[in-house]
Amino acid sequence: MNIVPQEYWDAYYKNFEFDIAPSNDEVRKWIERFIKKGKGKCLEIGCFPGRYLAVFGELGYELNGIDLTPRVEKDLPNWLKNRFYNIGEFHKSNFENYESKLKFDIVSSFGFIEHFNNWEDILIKHSSLVNKNGYLVVSVPNFKGTIQRLLHFILDRQNYKRHNIKAMDINKWRKLIASLGFDIIYCGAFGIFDFWAEEQQRNALLTFLLKCVIRLTPTFNKRLRNDELYSPYYGIIAHKIDNLP
Repeated sequence: MNIVPQEYWDAYYKNFEFDIAPSNDEVRKWIERFIKKGKGKCLEIGCFPGRYLAVFGELGYELNGIDLTPRVEKDLPNWLKNRFYNIGEFHKSNFENYESKLKFDIVSSFGFIEHFNNWEDILIKHSSLVNKNGYLVVSVPNFKGTIQRLLHFILDRQNYKRHNIKAMDINKWRKLIASLGFDIIYCGAFGIFDFWAEEQQRNALLTFLLKCVIRLTPTFNKRLRNDELYSPYYGIIAHKIDNLP
């Protein structure tokens, strides 16, 4: 069950401008570190606005996506086509009800599973769509590590409440995905320290504290990286064992 009303996402993305994740983006660097160029099929779940799906397009994969946002069936694939990527199918559909006869060489999502109470079922369904010898690529923001959790809870409370912190348990991810017949390539926190907060009403003290954190971020990110306490992301990349059905 999704804990965030779809109306929130529809309003958020109504006038969103498309752009690929830049080369210094931590998630993009993480993807490119482990996923090499290929010609298979890639599916992103919760694909809008496609900033990471486009990264797989750069790597040569056919791009497919599913999302409930209205712009997913026309605007997003048109933008990707204009970048000369190989385009497959895009569906406006609820992932919990999604059925596909296709299997994909890469099944990915970025900031998706943590919006569900039944996140384990969602992750299992991700894995069921991976082709033999394919890859599962999933990341979420880190709101669970002590420092990130404290900062988001104090300075980004409304956004914090839109995330299921229990879904950010990478030890459970590792055990669950391994039990489904995958070799774990990477599972853990990643990225240099970063902090972002959505717009919301804040008193003068919280506004001051947020400005201080943002101002100090360049100093922190020179020293702090790849640690569960303060890295901005969790992620798993897993390879489906070839001899499984």
